[in-house]
Amino acid sequence: MAWKKGSMIMEALPYTHVIMQIYNEQRCNMCLMSSESLKRCAACKKIWYCCQQCQKEDWKLHKTECPIFQRVPNLPTDSIRLYLRLILLHQMGKAVSKLDRSEFPCIRTFNDLESHSKEIRNDEKRWELFQIAADFIRAYTHGLFDCPNEETMLDIFGKMVINTFTVTDEMLQDVAVAVYNSPSILDHRCNPNAVASFEGRRLTIRLLQDIPSQDFSQVYLCYIDTLALTEERQEQLFQQYYFTCTCDKCQHRQQDNLMKVKDDSLQGVVSEVKSCLNTIEGIEKEGGDPKTKVKSCTECLAKLEGLPETEIHLVRLVGKAFDAAIEAQMWQEALDFGRRKLVQYQMLVEDETPGTGLFYANLGKLLVFLEEVRDAKPLLKKALEIFLITLGDSHTLTRQVIELLQQCQMEISNSN
Repeated sequence: MAWKKGSMIMEALPYTHVIMQIYNEQRCNMCLMSSESLKRCAACKKIWYCCQQCQKEDWKLHKTECPIFQRVPNLPTDSIRLYLRLILLHQMGKAVSKLDRSEFPCIRTFNDLESHSKEIRNDEKRWELFQIAADFIRAYTHGLFDCPNEETMLDIFGKMVINTFTVTDEMLQDVAVAVYNSPSILDHRCNPNAVASFEGRRLTIRLLQDIPSQDFSQVYLCYIDTLALTEERQEQLFQQYYFTCTCDKCQHRQQDNLMKVKDDSLQGVVSEVKSCLNTIEGIEKEGGDPKTKVKSCTECLAKLEGLPETEIHLVRLVGKAFDAAIEAQMWQEALDFGRRKLVQYQMLVEDETPGTGLFYANLGKLLVFLEEVRDAKPLLKKALEIFLITLGDSHTLTRQVIELLQQCQMEISNSN
């Protein structure tokens, strides 16, 4: 029996998860939902919950980590918190149990995950990160519980860094990191036939294509951003996951000719774009004013001559300019950048991912706001088509796009 495009073939709650530090006091640490009435743990004063039910459910783990957090001056980093929770679950004997009620289908335990311990020992940067994390755990848990031996600590660390998912909220913003057991069985391809989405903590896998047989070995996710040169994707995959991708997109180097400039006379222009991207990323890290980002992007884009519109660094710069202009509420500038990005997307992007749908939705929403509903309608229809396949009809973004389309139709009808 075949699986059909758009089908939901897997769903799971995390084996464990932690909210990102920046949202710790804005979202519930258990369900990840935002709330204006969060209450923090009275003992450690470092973890926040939306209700007693979430606090009670999380207490199964937090009761052990709570006295540890009371020892530290500040909440540990996301990765160390996740690592600590994985060690606690190991000590509780959970690594070999299947979470029948939280996964469908339930086909893996944490112990079944790949750790790449050998590769990590030979990876100077990763090995150093492991030593830092393990030393932190040993130091702050001393006298509270006995840590596993180094081999087990490394095995758990490896399974974490290889199998962690980034959880997104209802607007596809990163809000948490988590380990899911059964979904980790799905391999990577740069041209995937499935996509992961989230509602709260729950992960759902939906198909982008028909699959002839119900076989998870034939289902592929993309672990990285595919809007990149083949060499960039290959380098990122090997550094993060220790494998070399051999999918059709990598073998045939599809789109590289569009995204990479071979003309030596344009290399100086490419360097200028890269420099501007570095500047923008620096502003982002410092939490700078979005208007400053728009100004930097605009000044750089005005100086570029002869660079193909699909050159990858130019594509990234236009994308950052569009996002910054929306953040700064500079609507006309956002529209100009958005229309330019639309041309680039239409030439380069083939995959129907939630992120692609979000771009079409945001540009369509901007056009509705600027009362250009006839131009907005086809973009919103494209976004809806993508969301119905990748997110399902009950997702927040899907419902929002449906409402915007109804508004467009009403305004178009009234104007006729």
